Amino acid sequence: MNAAPVPLNDLLVGAGLKGAALEQALSLFCVRRVDKGELVLCQGERWAEAMFVERGILRMYFVDRDGNEFNKNFHAEGALICALTEAMAEQPSLFGIAAVEATRLWVAPADRLRAVLDAAGTWVPLRARLLEGLVTHKLQREHDLLALDGAQRYAQFCATHPQLANRLPLAQLATYLGLTNVSLSRIRRKLREAGG
Repeated sequence: MNAAPVPLNDLLVGAGLKGAALEQALSLFCVRRVDKGELVLCQGERWAEAMFVERGILRMYFVDRDGNEFNKNFHAEGALICALTEAMAEQPSLFGIAAVEATRLWVAPADRLRAVLDAAGTWVPLRARLLEGLVTHKLQREHDLLALDGAQRYAQFCATHPQLANRLPLAQLATYLGLTNVSLSRIRRKLREAGG
């Protein structure tokens, strides 16, 4: 069995876990290698696992009735993602999760992890911290989509997510920014020509 990565340990310690509860939580995680493009969760399936990204990028996305995909979020190294509400845990997922690049995940049964965190009194504060990050991100994204033009949205993304800007395929980033591939390609070309 592989030892859990230090960032996962640090995240759980930062959430207040220690001693036997920390060891119990860490023992629930096992490593999973995911190939580029591989599905981790299909839209419509029950989200039953907590996932920690040690290396790589996951994307959360919606598929519309015509089969078009729209990215809602990206999660890179150090991210813990799990169902944060009972509805998210019990109902079919409204979105899918897939690897953008070869990814190394640590996964745990979400219900068992929640039980350990709950017993230690750390699930509610950890969930609050994750929800706060989610709401902050969603408000910023909503602002950007409504108040900024395409070039400004791309510049904002590059400024706030420099570790992702050059790793995401053009098509993936374009749907996240509410642009077509052609529009994003033009924006990138103009920035290169301007020396940006």
